[in-house]
Amino acid sequence: MPTSPPLGPAMLKGSVQRHLPDWHVKVLDLNLWTFQRIFDLLAADKLPLPPKVFPNPAAARANLLAAAQVFRGGGDRADFYSRPARYEPYAALLLQLQNVLAQELMTYCDGYDPQTPLRPLLQELLDQILVEKPACVGFSMIFTQQLAVGALLGKLLRQRHGLKVLMGGSCFTDTAEDFLRWYPESADVIVSGEGEDALVGLLRDLNSPQNVPGAIFRRDGIVQKIPPTFRGELDFFGRPDFSDVRLRDYFSPEPVIPVLLSRGCYWRRCAFCVHYRSAGLSYRMHSIPFVIDMLKDFVAQGVRSFAFIDEMIAPKHFERLALAIKQANLDIAYYAMSKPVRQFTPEILALLAESGCKYMLWGVESGNQRVLELMDKGTIVADVAQTLRHAHAAGIKNHVFVICGFPTETPEEYQDTLRFLDENRDYIFAVHRGTFALERNSPIFDVPDRYGITRVWLKKDDPCGGRWGYETTAGMSAQQAFAVWVEALPFLRVFNPYARSLPNFRDHALLIYDRAGSQLRPDLRRFPLFNGSPVAPPANSPRACM
Repeated sequence: MPTSPPLGPAMLKGSVQRHLPDWHVKVLDLNLWTFQRIFDLLAADKLPLPPKVFPNPAAARANLLAAAQVFRGGGDRADFYSRPARYEPYAALLLQLQNVLAQELMTYCDGYDPQTPLRPLLQELLDQILVEKPACVGFSMIFTQQLAVGALLGKLLRQRHGLKVLMGGSCFTDTAEDFLRWYPESADVIVSGEGEDALVGLLRDLNSPQNVPGAIFRRDGIVQKIPPTFRGELDFFGRPDFSDVRLRDYFSPEPVIPVLLSRGCYWRRCAFCVHYRSAGLSYRMHSIPFVIDMLKDFVAQGVRSFAFIDEMIAPKHFERLALAIKQANLDIAYYAMSKPVRQFTPEILALLAESGCKYMLWGVESGNQRVLELMDKGTIVADVAQTLRHAHAAGIKNHVFVICGFPTETPEEYQDTLRFLDENRDYIFAVHRGTFALERNSPIFDVPDRYGITRVWLKKDDPCGGRWGYETTAGMSAQQAFAVWVEALPFLRVFNPYARSLPNFRDHALLIYDRAGSQLRPDLRRFPLFNGSPVAPPANSPRACM
């Protein structure tokens, strides 16, 4: 969602301009531009909304235009900060529009016929790039929905305009070869791993990617892969540079800046996870003075709201960071992600709150101890509950992630997760929920028998490593888990005391929590009663997970 500027391009710009001062870098947020153009078309009544998604297109159009105004700081700000009955339909409509837009663009780009004129929206996207007269173009992508659009633009830039095209981002950590197989004409070089050093190396000699760590490219029809390297001292890269984006254009009434204080994950053992792999199986941190100077610089520019988007911040490092923020007298608000372990003591959580932490995204995953141990989460159910209570007492709102259907999990064990949420409902402000998906190169994929998986197969090929099916020795199949999860959705959806859609807009949650403060409390009357009885899987359904 276009609620805040992308961090990756800003970090690349800052690094290149620090180490290659002869190069000029221009960052274009094509994601934001696309939304802006869509709303321009809606305002001119030139964009029909599909009735299947929007049963009353005229009302949806009016409300979408109102949502754009409110979310960008116009109109009555109370509609954003203190009127959830107005915020919720706006947010839900914007989510619907994003889903329709993403699917439409993906379908069109994958099926594009080069003998036909390019759709005006895509031509305008292309023109946004060409008007800069670039020597080369790079695409930074982190979401799979972006790949088809980036691939088509890259192909056209290379074939029609003779430009060098580079691609990178976390989408390509382990999937660059898949992307090149799907879109062989879309990029000259793909970077796997961190982009700063690789981009600097490529710009020094665009014709010699074989000398650049992390570069993946075709040479004589064969894919060449140069192993990535990972710099230990993160401060070397410099600060992200957001000077090319206009913060007031984003769909948040106040700017929220994403920052990365560390790279990788200090745990790196969760069986289902692959996110940390882009950092080279390491955990490296910016120095505290670097972070404080960076935050001071943003504050001097009028920014006080931040998303700390680290995979996880270790408790002791978080304590040192929070203390440094307080000592610097920085008046900021932020959210962050971590694991709810007992090392987050009441004293540390109180310090976090005093330094500006408004909410935490916690990797809870399950309320059943056997499942947690199988996941290798390194957490204890009682400690998780205690951390949530202590965080709430400190004034920090808790968002939690939970998973349904981890291999060998039974319906009764997932019921333990629901029971855990119910018992701690006073301290939880959002539940981010989903069903288990097997990810290639995750620990569970690499050693499936350890987790009760007896067979794995490629269910659907795609440019991001494919979707995988599997069979297990026990527990729910994917179909069973999905049925159990759907039945639990009415219970899971109402945890947010402000608006049901707010968890989908993390930047908005930060701003609302910062403004509303202690006024927001879970409303127990909104919760359906939890009866505690296990949800039965469909009778005689197979264990093969599709």
